[in-house]
Order: sequence, then C-alpha cells, then structure tokens
Amino acid sequence: MKPGLIPPLDAAPLPGPVWLFQVLLVLTFFLHLVFMNLTLGGTLMAAISRLLSGGREGDHRTVLTSRLMRVNSYGIALTITTGIAPLLFIQVLYQQYFYTATILLGWIWFAFLVMLVVGYYAAYVFKLRFDRAPGKSTLGTLWLFLSALLFLLIAAVHVAVNLIHAQPGKWAAIETSPWSILGDPAYFPRLLHFVLAGFAFSGVVMAWWAVRRAAAGHEVELNGKLARSAWRWALWATVAQIVDGVVLLLVLPRHVLLGLMRGGAATMVPLTLAILLAIGLLMMLSRVTDPVRQRGTVTGTLAALALTIAVMAITRDQVRDLYLAAARAKFELMTAPQWGTFALFAVLLVAGLATVAYLVKRVLSSPATGSEAA
Repeated sequence: MKPGLIPPLDAAPLPGPVWLFQVLLVLTFFLHLVFMNLTLGGTLMAAISRLLSGGREGDHRTVLTSRLMRVNSYGIALTITTGIAPLLFIQVLYQQYFYTATILLGWIWFAFLVMLVVGYYAAYVFKLRFDRAPGKSTLGTLWLFLSALLFLLIAAVHVAVNLIHAQPGKWAAIETSPWSILGDPAYFPRLLHFVLAGFAFSGVVMAWWAVRRAAAGHEVELNGKLARSAWRWALWATVAQIVDGVVLLLVLPRHVLLGLMRGGAATMVPLTLAILLAIGLLMMLSRVTDPVRQRGTVTGTLAALALTIAVMAITRDQVRDLYLAAARAKFELMTAPQWGTFALFAVLLVAGLATVAYLVKRVLSSPATGSEAA
C-alpha cells in the first residue's frame, strides 16, 4: 500500500460515543436488509416466475409474480429510504475508507444511481402496463428482467465498495484496475449470499401471505399452490445459502477468520447463533409439506428468518472491523457527545418506524385496488 493512501480523520469529533453509532449502524442496516431482500430477491423471483408461467392467467406463478411486484411497489421505496441511515453511519465511522472506496470506483459508483432510477421505473412499467395484461407478453417480461438485472448489478456494486473499503492494502492495485476487485476470493460468495438471502426471505413472505389469504377463504386452491411454490423457493435457497455461507467463511483472509475464532463471546456467540439459526431454518422449511395446514410453522419460520438476518448483520459488522483492525489502529476517533441532538434523532427514528409499521399493517389489512394501487 502506498504511504499516506489512507486520508486523515475528519477534525470534527463524533457527536456521540463510537459504540452508539456502531449499534445504530447495525440496527438500521438490519432494517434496510429486510426491504432489500424483498427488492432484490423478490424482483429476481418475479422475473423467473413470469418466464416460467409465460404470463398465463390462473397460473400460480403468474399470481406469484404479480404479488411480488405489488409488494415491491412499497419495498423498493422502503429499501431506498432505510438505506440512507446506515450509509450515513458508515460514513461517520469509516469515513476514510468508505469515501476512498467510492472514489476508486468512480463512474461505477455513480452508475448505480442511474441503475436504481431505471430499475425502479422498469418495475413500475411492468406493474402498470403488463402485470394484469391477459396472456403472454414478451415486452412485459423484458421490462421485469431489466428491473431484476439492474437491482442485481446495484448489489454487485455495493459488495465491491464494501470489500474495497475494508481492504486498504488493495487500494493501489484497485486504483490501477478497479475491476480487479472481482478477483477477490470473497466477492462472488458474498454477492451470492445476498441474492440467496433475498430468494429465501421473499419466498417465506410470499408463502406467509398466501397462507393468510387461504385461511381467510380467498382462492384456497390457488393460494395453496402459490404457498407451496414459494416455500420451495425458500427451502432450496436456504440449502444453497448454507453451502455458500461455509464457502464465504473459508475464503475470509486468515487474520479475519482467526479474529472471529479468537474474539471470545463477542464474536463467537453471534457467529454460532447464526449457524444454529440457519440449520434450524432448514429443518423448519423441510418439515413443512402443506403451508396452508401448517400456519404456525410458517409464521415461526418468518420470525426465525428475520432473527437470522439480524444476527448476521452483527457478524457482518464484526468481520468489517477485523478486516480494518490494523489500519484503524493508527487512528483514534474523537468524541464530543451531543445528547440533545441524539434524543431528537431517537424520537424521530421511533416515530418513523411506527409510521412504517402502520403503513405495512394498512397494506396487509386493506390493500388498495385499481388506480390507487399504483
């Protein structure tokens, strides 16, 4: 690494203790992950389901596509909104590293904003013009695949930025060839981990929704087929994710892996819990043969999956700190707590989360129809 490649710290002290911003980073990133999984995994699943069904009316895969994209009408917006807070906290705690990573990628980093706008637009074009169009529509499928591809590319850019900012030792090589980050052993396993998590979470959410509708007496046979199909998505995605998770753990740099193993309860408890939850999820998913008749297990699986995402968010943050341990040892973050400002932030955060929870409840209990559904 070239001397002085890591820029100095911002002279302004942090407005609160480091541990507080670390907690807020993990918390807000978890919230972002919930909606990001629906956006990424849900749009990819919708595109594949649309291709398999050919848009035929009455086919449960066509209905699955429609429901996924209706959820994503809200999910994409909430993914963007909930992504702002963790992005800001990353810039507070890892300012020297994150900013440098985005500069090294340059136009690739800026391109993700264009991809986000076009992907969002493509999702709405599909929903408003082709979702309810009878029969097969190749153009509608193309719009949906465009949206899914762009969201996948956005995920790829973010994985690259996170790997670059965590490894200052590679900055000189990346300055010469930004695409060299694709050769990092952890790049594709990490990207695949996010994609598979999106498939698993979207599958369980769709199965849970179908089970609720079937229990209410709405198109019981169709919702039963949809629930079983979505459950299979979640099952096989979880199987693949466990395999990928092992690979991802093994390709970590030696000092990071040893740091996890030797970090005591602070690192081993979240890591062990994540592994046990993943195995437990696989057992729960494999035991369900008829989601409509096993409503309790479906709901329990959704709750367990949300808990797994939360625990893995903790481990992910710890892995980043282990990557950067040597580089950060040269700097000391100064703090000057502003508790009044933090209290205002906390109140607004709780109010914002309560508003989102109320909106989700309204959508589930009385979804809009017709032009209002746009």
